[in-house]
Amino acid sequence: MSQQTSKKSLYIKAVVAANILLLVVFSLPFLSSAKSREIFVDDDAKGKQDGSAENPFKTISAAIKKAKKDDKIFVRPGKYKENITIPEEVEVHGADRDDVTIEAKDDDEPVVRMKDDTEISKVTIKGGEVGIEVGRDDEDILIYKVIVKDNDEDGIRIKEGSSSKSDPVTISKSTIRDNDWNGLYSKKRRVVLVGNEIYDNGRDGIELAAGSSSWMEDNTFRDNERTGMKLTLDGSEIWTKNNAFRNNSKDGIEISAFGREGRIDISKAKFTGNDGYAIARVQKEPFGASVWNGFTSDARNYFLGNGKGNVSPVIRK
Repeated sequence: MSQQTSKKSLYIKAVVAANILLLVVFSLPFLSSAKSREIFVDDDAKGKQDGSAENPFKTISAAIKKAKKDDKIFVRPGKYKENITIPEEVEVHGADRDDVTIEAKDDDEPVVRMKDDTEISKVTIKGGEVGIEVGRDDEDILIYKVIVKDNDEDGIRIKEGSSSKSDPVTISKSTIRDNDWNGLYSKKRRVVLVGNEIYDNGRDGIELAAGSSSWMEDNTFRDNERTGMKLTLDGSEIWTKNNAFRNNSKDGIEISAFGREGRIDISKAKFTGNDGYAIARVQKEPFGASVWNGFTSDARNYFLGNGKGNVSPVIRK
């Protein structure tokens, strides 16, 4: 083979390799987008149902059976009487939370169960034993612009899992009301609450167990039958800002302690019209006073008309 032919062959190979590389590079976005599908649901659906926009499924459950990781399910206005489990890395989005209702078919079960990396938004969830249940060790959950109401026990129940900031259960711009037990009950977890209304629940607005990690901002806790928020100091790392606690039948916040160190910071909060204390400190076991140094209530908190006073002395029980 001549030197000229060899150079020509190498040139052709280089061009082919470059073209293959370009093909791979430009194909990546399309391959990536191909993994994510949109599946549609409409309770008025009739005839052929394949989950397309033109032929939506009639039930959310049917859409979930078809869904794979990264898929998004879009639910059109209607009433859906079913209990659903959202599988890993799947999202469920309603058209509007006032127009899309998911009501439990089996009222002895949660209406919605959520697995790892799932989202639900813009729906009303009602009529179950629990409205939303987050499973043990299921992480990176987003609950956004939902209404959770009229459930027999807790509105939202979160089982034990990671309390790391990288693995949150996030609840944002939602309404949690008229549930027979707590609006939200969480075992040890990372819970983020931003911009929610939590009211008229039969027990506490929310309760977080010992060892919880949380950020809470711009939430309102009102008219709950017990406290607006119940926390445990032991092992917890809880920071709050710009929250309102009003007209709760017991205290605005109750903080219990069993003797382990923790951190709870209440900042820029408004406490008005709670029947008990604005903030009640409850000591469950004998221990040194220094443990309470982990609780701080800053000077920017606002207090008005709380039945027993602002921040309680340590109440031993």
